[in-house]
Amino acid sequence: MLRIAWSASSEYTDATCYESYIAHPTDCKLLWQGCQQVYDLNQQLRKQLRLRKSRSNYDKHRALFLNYQRNKKKSKRKERKLRKQLLRFLHRLLGLNDQLQANPACQVSRRKTQRLATIRTLQNQQYNKAFGDKKPQIKNRVVSLSKPYIRPIVRGKEVKAVEFGAKVNKLQIDGISFIQRLSYDAFNEGTQLSETIYLHRKLFGKCTHHSADAIYATNANRRYCRENGITTNFVPKGRQKPALIEQTKTMRDALNRQRGTVLEGSFGNEKNHYHLNRVKARNQTTETCWIFFGIFTANASIISKRIQQAVFPKDRAA
Repeated sequence: MLRIAWSASSEYTDATCYESYIAHPTDCKLLWQGCQQVYDLNQQLRKQLRLRKSRSNYDKHRALFLNYQRNKKKSKRKERKLRKQLLRFLHRLLGLNDQLQANPACQVSRRKTQRLATIRTLQNQQYNKAFGDKKPQIKNRVVSLSKPYIRPIVRGKEVKAVEFGAKVNKLQIDGISFIQRLSYDAFNEGTQLSETIYLHRKLFGKCTHHSADAIYATNANRRYCRENGITTNFVPKGRQKPALIEQTKTMRDALNRQRGTVLEGSFGNEKNHYHLNRVKARNQTTETCWIFFGIFTANASIISKRIQQAVFPKDRAA
């Protein structure tokens, strides 16, 4: 039977999504949150200018939204109707906000100004969806007002088709994980194989074995690995020599087994034990640091256990 000496020359690659701690977004929820925040800001500005409270039918639209949310089965017809009502209400609130900010006595903080810009982007996106094309493709879609950098990541899983957070393409060597690419926008991890192998060579030198998911098995990646003498776990195309069929199958099974246990297991370990299941950061910088520290802390735990085993080996006689 073929035996493989797992070392720094073997690498494993896969991508995952570290979700952000946000409520599941819907169009009506986001529009109502925008209406709430713009209305509260308008009330604060009117208080600064010593004006009476606004008569903008806020309670009426609040009742419409709550009645819709109480329905267990939300039909598309009711959802479209409420979305258009909230869009008109939000448009009116933003117009009142522009009139108030035209007064030089109004003072709006930088944070609220950025939030207003996000709400205007949301309004434009939802307006095109409601009154424009029937099925428009929304680029850079806003799914959270507090975290406008978050994008929907379509993963195609049975339990969770869409995830909201940072997508990470991870390289693992001898159980130690490295981040090859982290992005809040969706990307095809199959195009990252050559960059992943370059990172491996930069850190550890020669790469002889590579194991990845089936999405990485493109013709360009197969050609790249073949030209560089890298053995992969990709299912071969075309006919093979009869003498090599059993050997390549054994090698492929061994690579798949190692990737499926160690690499896939590290995803669950980091999410369950290192606070990466739902990242509770408040902005993009701290969320990125949160993910890096979670993965590196998991690496430090593995390295410390190996050092402890080397310094204090178990008594075999016992």
